[in-house]
Amino acid sequence: MKIANKINALFFVVLTSSFLFSGCSLPENEKKDVLKILEIREELSNNGQINKLAVLLTDDFPNRKEYLDQLKYRNFYFTEYEYSINSINLASYNPLTKRVMAIVDFDLTFKVPEDPAATILFGRVENVNLVKEKIGWKIDSIEEMKESGRKIAPQLVHDIFYPLDTRKTALSNNDFQLFESVIHNDFSSRNELLSDFKENSEVFSEINYGLKGRRLISVSTDEKNAEVIQYFDLAFKTKEGGISEKLENQKEVVSLKKSDDGTWKIIGGLR
Repeated sequence: MKIANKINALFFVVLTSSFLFSGCSLPENEKKDVLKILEIREELSNNGQINKLAVLLTDDFPNRKEYLDQLKYRNFYFTEYEYSINSINLASYNPLTKRVMAIVDFDLTFKVPEDPAATILFGRVENVNLVKEKIGWKIDSIEEMKESGRKIAPQLVHDIFYPLDTRKTALSNNDFQLFESVIHNDFSSRNELLSDFKENSEVFSEINYGLKGRRLISVSTDEKNAEVIQYFDLAFKTKEGGISEKLENQKEVVSLKKSDDGTWKIIGGLR
């Protein structure tokens, strides 16, 4: 009877301890180190530095060689690739085993040569398990939730980006009609925008919109509205005296809407 009581007491202690460990929060200094590892993985993944990324993985990482080989093949096959973290939730931590599980929400962009534009996966989720070794935190396993997120097909991405590229061409060639063709009728200050374009055409002999980067940041569920962030330099030369000026490291968030004829046009965000 006494032995049974001791066993029951021991079971209660173990059970209670497991609840305490699962609810124990990761110390702040350790949290920063874990987040840093995940951020470094993001950077190395996008830069294709697979050998450096391999250092972040434990020796016991499941199918370690196959996983790294797939990353190498990806860099040869895809013409575009971007893994972009949206949020990281440190869901559980065990101080005894020095293990933490992070739930990572991310977007994935990739383009195969035969597609007109990239495929974009919004809001994908993966569980990343990390363990602290003698030299610091390492990634022990990655489990991607295959059914998570939302897929934006390459043709839709192409159609959304098309008016932005057309606008860029119109600026370079001072082509008013081309510029007007991609501005939606519902643009709140459409007349003012078109008037400004005409005035600029009279003043500047050359306008160069140097696109440095672009990212689709949202598409409505009915696929009729979208937002795109663009990074660019803007250079222009006046007709009188040929004086050149340049605005560097500019950013804009452009809103687009699908018209009744099925084409996408710009409805907001232009300055």
